[in-house]
Amino acid sequence: MAKAKPKSLHPNAIHLTVESVPRSIAFYVDKLGFKLRECFPNAQKPVWANVELGGQAVQLGELPSLQEARQLGMDHAEIELLKQDARAFARGTSGIGCAYYVQVANVDALAKKLKTKRVKVLTPPKTQFYGIRDMQVADHDGYRIVFYSPATASESTPDVES
Repeated sequence: MAKAKPKSLHPNAIHLTVESVPRSIAFYVDKLGFKLRECFPNAQKPVWANVELGGQAVQLGELPSLQEARQLGMDHAEIELLKQDARAFARGTSGIGCAYYVQVANVDALAKKLKTKRVKVLTPPKTQFYGIRDMQVADHDGYRIVFYSPATASESTPDVES
């Protein structure tokens, strides 16, 4: 008898460094419809969280202080990388060049729902030449979330501006 494969909760995940985990949780959960799955060290004052939408995970984390890094058991190499990350994070806008694709059942329906929640949609739903229909939003830290659905046969021709 073949062994059953363990269920994968997150076929993909991305970790985003954010300024405020509580603020990011509120945006992803209240505005975008993600579910809070876990947070550390607790829900009252999280510094890391995992939110999920349709089995797709986004991990949100604040950069720890050096003292916190040592308490978490980070070694010298990890702390040096943390210092580099902290300097880069302090120099500019986070999120530039990072887009996370999240598949949803119906991107057009989601766009309508996000509009009622006053989420600024950066690009409205559009059928792309590569077979998806997508739209983009940005979170408070500048990370782009691209919600998409497979394009249907009737949407196979990309939208064209006149």
